[in-house]
Amino acid sequence: ERLRWVRKAATPQAAKWRLSNFLLCMAETDLTRSPVLKPIISAIETVIRHRQAIESRWQSGHSNARLEGLNSIFQAAKARARGYRNPQTFISMIYLIASPVGNLLKST
Repeated sequence: ERLRWVRKAATPQAAKWRLSNFLLCMAETDLTRSPVLKPIISAIETVIRHRQAIESRWQSGHSNARLEGLNSIFQAAKARARGYRNPQTFISMIYLIASPVGNLLKST
């Protein structure tokens, strides 16, 4: 829940402050007592390690959502085009998956 609070910051300065506040709050909590909480400790260490990248996200305003979307299309085409030797056929499969042909056929 607190990480969502960090993500919803409107400005880079607010994000930096919220991330610092999150890490301070986690430092005050004694998570080392229970072995069940080891994954949470690992996640917090990951946040600390990638803190600079997390803060720079607000500077750029970009995300990798489009790249992830394209990757999912390529993976779907790769799964469906198994056995095709011709790269042009693979590219055609990508176009067929990504295009709105199905919607066009339903509307007629």
